[in-house]
Amino acid sequence: MSMLRCIFSMLVTLLLLGTTFTPVAASEGSSLRFFGSGPNDIDRVKIPLGSISDGQIIDSLPVNVGGDFTIEFWIRATPGANNAPACEDRGWYYGNIIIDRDVDGPGDYGDYGVAICDGRLAFGVAVGDEERMIFGTTSVVTGQWHHVAVTRADGGAIAIFVDGRLDAQGPGPVGRIDYRTNRPSEQPNSDPYLVLGAEKHDYEGSAYYYGWLADLHISNQVRYMSDFVRPSGPHQPDGATVALYRFDEGSGTVINDSSGAPGGPSHGILMIGGDENGTRWSDDNPFRQVEEHEQEPPPLPEVDAELPSEPVDDEALDEPLTPIALAPTPLAPLQPVDPDLAPVDTEPTALNQTTVPDEVLLEAPAIITLPTVIPPNQIANTPPPSASGTTAVFLALGITVLLLGMAVFGVMFWRAKN
Repeated sequence: MSMLRCIFSMLVTLLLLGTTFTPVAASEGSSLRFFGSGPNDIDRVKIPLGSISDGQIIDSLPVNVGGDFTIEFWIRATPGANNAPACEDRGWYYGNIIIDRDVDGPGDYGDYGVAICDGRLAFGVAVGDEERMIFGTTSVVTGQWHHVAVTRADGGAIAIFVDGRLDAQGPGPVGRIDYRTNRPSEQPNSDPYLVLGAEKHDYEGSAYYYGWLADLHISNQVRYMSDFVRPSGPHQPDGATVALYRFDEGSGTVINDSSGAPGGPSHGILMIGGDENGTRWSDDNPFRQVEEHEQEPPPLPEVDAELPSEPVDDEALDEPLTPIALAPTPLAPLQPVDPDLAPVDTEPTALNQTTVPDEVLLEAPAIITLPTVIPPNQIANTPPPSASGTTAVFLALGITVLLLGMAVFGVMFWRAKN
């Protein structure tokens, strides 16, 4: 019985060695994932532009920019899901909307928004009945993280930057475009908000953003006039920062403004719903470093050669090998490197050889049956076992040891009985 206990312990040890244990990480979000779920005031973020009473803002929060401003953020737009067509003839609000600070009706001080149209960025600004839009040339629907910055000057100039490069620029309407306090609205549940990931009014024909959004930074100055180095880390607040959203809460429905701007903070609300129950917290972000153990190993090369399976004849292993006579090969004369030197006549050096009787040379070579073996090149080209294959080997070895132990115990038991 002690032998069986020993064998059982060996089996358990082998199984544990062949098992991979994955630790469970704590939930911590660093971006938001939108699913383009559509209307009904779901799958979006709503940031109040001020203290709201009866659908009107009675005082303005710092996020309600209206003169010079820069809005920068990171997106990872899902290919095949942001399919809004080109919107030069219709307006940015018919694209897959990322940022919407539109108003229902005339623009008053004005409105603005950022969307994806035909895979490219669109940025539009309006003051009253005057509206201008610019369209980028770089595709951002690639499934990769892209840094986006849009700038607007009080004098009207607007620009789009993608990954630090100027993608579009042009003139825009002059004047302030912040949301006016005490402005009456027929859309009190949407007008006095900055909305992320959706068309705030859910107009018929609107498109919605599908993908990730990270590290939204809003400033009250034009930060970029020309190409710049794409940030390698999160945006840092300074004296011009009016709102900063890390999206690192990981749970709940409150979006915290961590800017520390005077007059703030300008917190937001996560609106959840739809088939995918979006918008969701995500741990994906543009600064995440993929650990070595998280990287997928490259695929192993395939081997087409089949290993031989013929049985080996034991008698063939005992047959003696027939000696073979080697004939020496004469060496060619050495050629001088210097053409002025005379060639040296060198007699070929005879190799030492073993004299073989003529009778042996005249004998017909014996037929030798060699055992079937695996060619060395096939062994060298055979790929190493994968991690799952190693587990299977350990399991098979453990079962074999268990069966062997049971057989030994059976023999011992039978002998004891007889």
